[in-house]
Amino acid sequence: MILKIKNIFGEVLDVLIEGNKDSKNVVIFVHGFGTDKNEGFATFLDLANFLEDKYLTIRFDLSGYGASEGEDSEFQFQKAAGDLDSIIRYSRRKYPDKDINIIAHSLGTFITSLLSPHEIKKTVFTSVPNSNSEFVIKQLQDRIIKHGGTIDEKGITLYPRSSGAVQKMGKDFWRTFRNFDILEYIADFAKKTKIVIYKPKQDDVLEYKYFDEYKSIPKVSYIEVDGDHNFRKEEDRQRLFEKIKEFLDN
Repeated sequence: MILKIKNIFGEVLDVLIEGNKDSKNVVIFVHGFGTDKNEGFATFLDLANFLEDKYLTIRFDLSGYGASEGEDSEFQFQKAAGDLDSIIRYSRRKYPDKDINIIAHSLGTFITSLLSPHEIKKTVFTSVPNSNSEFVIKQLQDRIIKHGGTIDEKGITLYPRSSGAVQKMGKDFWRTFRNFDILEYIADFAKKTKIVIYKPKQDDVLEYKYFDEYKSIPKVSYIEVDGDHNFRKEEDRQRLFEKIKEFLDN
Protein backbone atom coordinates (compact mmCIF):
# COMPACT_ATOMS: atom_id res chain seq x y z
CA MET A 1 0.00 0.00 0.00
CA ILE A 2 1.37 3.38 -1.04
CA LEU A 3 0.62 6.34 1.22
CA LYS A 4 1.34 10.04 1.22
CA ILE A 5 2.14 11.47 4.66
CA LYS A 6 3.04 15.10 5.28
CA ASN A 7 6.00 16.14 7.39
CA ILE A 8 5.99 19.20 9.65
CA PHE A 9 6.92 21.41 6.67
CA GLY A 10 3.88 20.24 4.72
CA GLU A 11 6.02 18.25 2.30
CA VAL A 12 4.53 14.94 1.17
CA LEU A 13 6.55 11.85 2.03
CA ASP A 14 6.22 8.77 -0.17
CA VAL A 15 5.47 5.78 2.07
CA LEU A 16 5.16 2.07 1.29
CA ILE A 17 3.47 -0.32 3.73
CA GLU A 18 3.87 -4.06 3.11
CA GLY A 19 4.01 -7.37 4.90
CA ASN A 20 1.81 -9.06 7.46
CA LYS A 21 -1.06 -6.78 8.46
CA ASP A 22 -1.97 -9.12 11.32
CA SER A 23 1.49 -8.91 12.85
CA LYS A 24 1.86 -7.47 16.33
CA ASN A 25 5.00 -5.65 15.20
CA VAL A 26 5.67 -2.77 12.82
CA VAL A 27 9.17 -2.32 11.41
CA ILE A 28 10.03 1.17 10.15
CA PHE A 29 13.03 1.46 7.81
CA VAL A 30 15.18 4.61 7.85
CA HIS A 31 17.47 4.95 4.83
CA GLY A 32 20.74 6.83 4.67
CA PHE A 33 22.26 9.77 2.85
CA GLY A 34 21.48 10.26 -0.84
CA THR A 35 19.39 7.10 -1.29
CA ASP A 36 15.70 6.20 -0.97
CA LYS A 37 13.35 3.71 0.64
CA ASN A 38 15.02 0.79 -1.18
CA GLU A 39 18.49 1.76 0.11
CA GLY A 40 21.71 1.25 -1.83
CA PHE A 41 21.79 -1.94 -3.90
CA ALA A 42 18.18 -2.63 -2.81
CA THR A 43 19.24 -3.62 0.71
CA PHE A 44 15.96 -2.45 2.28
CA LEU A 45 13.84 -3.85 -0.53
CA ASP A 46 15.33 -7.29 -0.01
CA LEU A 47 15.16 -7.05 3.78
CA ALA A 48 11.51 -5.99 3.73
CA ASN A 49 10.73 -8.98 1.50
CA PHE A 50 12.65 -11.23 3.90
CA LEU A 51 10.56 -10.03 6.85
CA GLU A 52 7.18 -9.77 5.12
CA ASP A 53 5.71 -13.05 6.42
CA LYS A 54 6.03 -12.07 10.06
CA TYR A 55 6.20 -8.26 10.20
CA LEU A 56 4.33 -5.24 8.89
CA THR A 57 7.00 -3.10 7.24
CA ILE A 58 7.01 0.63 6.52
CA ARG A 59 9.54 2.12 4.13
CA PHE A 60 9.60 5.79 3.15
CA ASP A 61 11.69 8.33 1.28
CA LEU A 62 13.12 11.12 3.40
CA SER A 63 12.16 14.58 2.15
CA GLY A 64 14.27 15.63 -0.82
CA TYR A 65 14.92 12.03 -1.85
CA GLY A 66 13.14 9.40 -3.94
CA ALA A 67 9.48 10.16 -4.61
CA SER A 68 9.05 12.44 -1.59
CA GLU A 69 8.68 16.19 -1.92
CA GLY A 70 11.41 18.62 -0.89
CA GLU A 71 14.86 19.57 -2.13
CA ASP A 72 17.96 17.46 -1.57
CA SER A 73 19.85 20.69 -0.81
CA GLU A 74 17.65 21.11 2.29
CA PHE A 75 18.51 17.71 3.74
CA GLN A 76 19.96 17.87 7.25
CA PHE A 77 19.70 15.75 10.38
CA GLN A 78 16.99 17.67 12.23
CA LYS A 79 14.72 17.89 9.18
CA ALA A 80 15.17 14.19 8.45
CA ALA A 81 14.44 13.36 12.10
CA GLY A 82 11.20 15.29 11.69
CA ASP A 83 10.32 13.10 8.70
CA LEU A 84 10.84 9.99 10.81
CA ASP A 85 8.74 11.49 13.58
CA SER A 86 5.87 11.97 11.12
CA ILE A 87 6.05 8.29 10.14
CA ILE A 88 6.16 7.12 13.76
CA ARG A 89 3.20 9.31 14.69
CA TYR A 90 1.20 7.89 11.78
CA SER A 91 2.12 4.35 12.85
CA ARG A 92 0.95 4.94 16.41
CA ARG A 93 -2.37 6.35 15.24
CA LYS A 94 -2.96 3.66 12.62
CA TYR A 95 -1.66 0.69 14.59
CA PRO A 96 -2.15 1.50 18.30
CA ASP A 97 -1.99 -2.17 19.30
CA LYS A 98 1.26 -2.94 17.50
CA ASP A 99 4.82 -2.57 18.80
CA ILE A 100 7.10 -0.34 16.73
CA ASN A 101 10.63 -1.37 15.75
CA ILE A 102 13.19 0.51 13.65
CA ILE A 103 15.86 -0.61 11.19
CA ALA A 104 18.22 2.21 10.17
CA HIS A 105 21.16 2.13 7.77
CA SER A 106 24.27 4.33 7.61
CA LEU A 107 23.36 8.00 8.25
CA GLY A 108 19.83 6.82 8.97
CA THR A 109 21.28 5.62 12.29
CA PHE A 110 22.30 9.21 13.15
CA ILE A 111 18.84 10.50 12.20
CA THR A 112 17.12 7.90 14.36
CA SER A 113 19.42 8.56 17.32
CA LEU A 114 18.85 12.31 17.07
CA LEU A 115 15.09 11.86 17.20
CA SER A 116 15.47 9.32 20.03
CA PRO A 117 11.79 8.38 19.96
CA HIS A 118 10.00 6.85 22.93
CA GLU A 119 8.25 3.48 22.96
CA ILE A 120 10.38 1.79 20.31
CA LYS A 121 10.61 -1.92 21.12
CA LYS A 122 13.80 -2.82 19.23
CA THR A 123 16.23 -0.94 17.01
CA VAL A 124 18.67 -2.33 14.44
CA PHE A 125 21.55 -0.16 13.18
CA THR A 126 23.49 -1.38 10.12
CA SER A 127 26.66 0.21 8.72
CA VAL A 128 26.68 2.91 11.39
CA PRO A 129 29.20 5.66 10.49
CA ASN A 130 32.33 6.34 12.52
CA SER A 131 31.66 7.79 15.97
CA ASN A 132 33.77 10.90 15.23
CA SER A 133 31.68 13.32 13.13
CA GLU A 134 34.67 15.37 11.96
CA PHE A 135 36.28 12.20 10.65
CA VAL A 136 33.09 11.18 8.81
CA ILE A 137 32.83 14.65 7.26
CA LYS A 138 36.45 14.47 6.07
CA GLN A 139 35.81 11.08 4.43
CA LEU A 140 32.64 12.35 2.75
CA GLN A 141 34.27 15.51 1.45
CA ASP A 142 37.25 13.56 0.11
CA ARG A 143 34.81 11.26 -1.71
CA ILE A 144 32.93 14.23 -3.19
CA ILE A 145 36.14 15.79 -4.49
CA LYS A 146 37.34 12.44 -5.86
CA HIS A 147 34.12 12.21 -7.89
CA GLY A 148 34.62 15.68 -9.35
CA GLY A 149 32.34 17.56 -6.97
CA THR A 150 32.80 20.88 -5.20
CA ILE A 151 32.60 21.68 -1.48
CA ASP A 152 30.95 24.89 -0.27
CA GLU A 153 29.97 24.71 3.40
CA LYS A 154 28.46 28.20 3.25
CA GLY A 155 26.51 27.60 0.05
CA ILE A 156 25.68 24.58 -2.11
CA THR A 157 27.94 21.55 -2.33
CA LEU A 158 27.71 19.54 -5.56
CA TYR A 159 28.20 15.78 -5.39
CA PRO A 160 28.20 13.80 -8.70
CA ARG A 161 26.74 10.33 -8.04
CA SER A 162 27.34 7.08 -9.90
CA SER A 163 23.79 7.25 -11.29
CA GLY A 164 24.74 10.37 -13.25
CA ALA A 165 22.73 12.68 -11.00
CA VAL A 166 24.34 15.58 -9.15
CA GLN A 167 23.29 15.74 -5.53
CA LYS A 168 23.09 19.12 -3.81
CA MET A 169 23.92 19.67 -0.15
CA GLY A 170 23.18 22.92 1.66
CA LYS A 171 25.03 24.69 4.45
CA ASP A 172 22.72 23.32 7.16
CA PHE A 173 23.81 19.78 6.31
CA TRP A 174 27.39 20.56 7.26
CA ARG A 175 26.47 22.75 10.23
CA THR A 176 24.25 20.14 11.90
CA PHE A 177 26.75 17.39 11.08
CA ARG A 178 29.67 19.21 12.72
CA ASN A 179 27.69 19.77 15.90
CA PHE A 180 26.47 16.18 16.16
CA ASP A 181 27.75 13.84 18.89
CA ILE A 182 26.50 10.39 17.91
CA LEU A 183 27.77 8.71 21.08
CA GLU A 184 25.72 11.02 23.28
CA TYR A 185 22.56 10.51 21.24
CA ILE A 186 22.86 6.73 20.98
CA ALA A 187 23.52 6.48 24.72
CA ASP A 188 20.33 8.43 25.36
CA PHE A 189 18.30 6.38 22.87
CA ALA A 190 19.59 3.11 24.35
CA LYS A 191 17.83 3.98 27.61
CA LYS A 192 14.50 3.69 25.77
CA THR A 193 14.96 0.81 23.32
CA LYS A 194 16.97 -2.37 22.80
CA ILE A 195 19.69 -1.56 20.24
CA VAL A 196 21.98 -3.78 18.21
CA ILE A 197 24.65 -2.44 15.84
CA TYR A 198 25.80 -4.63 12.95
CA LYS A 199 29.13 -3.26 11.71
CA PRO A 200 30.36 -4.66 8.36
CA LYS A 201 34.00 -5.75 8.55
CA GLN A 202 34.72 -4.96 4.89
CA ASP A 203 32.99 -1.56 4.73
CA ASP A 204 34.01 0.00 1.41
CA VAL A 205 32.66 3.46 2.31
CA LEU A 206 33.81 4.05 5.90
CA GLU A 207 37.41 3.68 7.03
CA TYR A 208 37.88 1.34 10.00
CA LYS A 209 38.43 3.97 12.71
CA TYR A 210 36.40 5.32 15.64
CA PHE A 211 34.18 2.26 16.00
CA ASP A 212 35.47 0.89 19.30
CA GLU A 213 33.71 3.75 21.08
CA TYR A 214 30.34 2.15 20.31
CA LYS A 215 31.32 -0.93 22.31
CA SER A 216 31.37 1.01 25.58
CA ILE A 217 27.83 2.43 25.31
CA PRO A 218 25.65 0.84 28.00
CA LYS A 219 22.83 -1.42 26.78
CA VAL A 220 24.05 -1.39 23.16
CA SER A 221 25.10 -4.64 21.46
CA TYR A 222 27.91 -4.10 18.95
CA ILE A 223 28.47 -6.98 16.53
CA GLU A 224 30.90 -7.11 13.60
CA VAL A 225 29.78 -9.15 10.60
CA ASP A 226 31.14 -9.92 7.14
CA GLY A 227 30.03 -7.55 4.40
CA ASP A 228 30.66 -4.27 2.63
CA HIS A 229 28.68 -1.10 3.37
CA ASN A 230 25.55 -2.36 1.59
CA PHE A 231 26.14 -6.10 2.01
CA ARG A 232 26.23 -6.65 -1.74
CA LYS A 233 27.43 -10.26 -1.60
CA GLU A 234 24.45 -12.59 -1.39
CA GLU A 235 25.94 -14.73 1.38
CA ASP A 236 26.76 -11.67 3.51
CA ARG A 237 23.32 -10.20 2.98
CA GLN A 238 21.57 -13.45 3.85
CA ARG A 239 23.56 -13.87 7.07
CA LEU A 240 22.79 -10.27 8.08
CA PHE A 241 19.09 -10.70 7.39
CA GLU A 242 18.96 -13.86 9.47
CA LYS A 243 20.68 -12.10 12.37
CA ILE A 244 18.25 -9.19 12.15
CA LYS A 245 15.24 -11.49 12.11
CA GLU A 246 16.55 -13.46 15.07
CA PHE A 247 17.03 -10.22 17.02
CA LEU A 248 13.52 -9.02 16.21
CA ASP A 249 11.94 -12.40 16.92
CA ASN A 250 13.45 -12.90 20.38
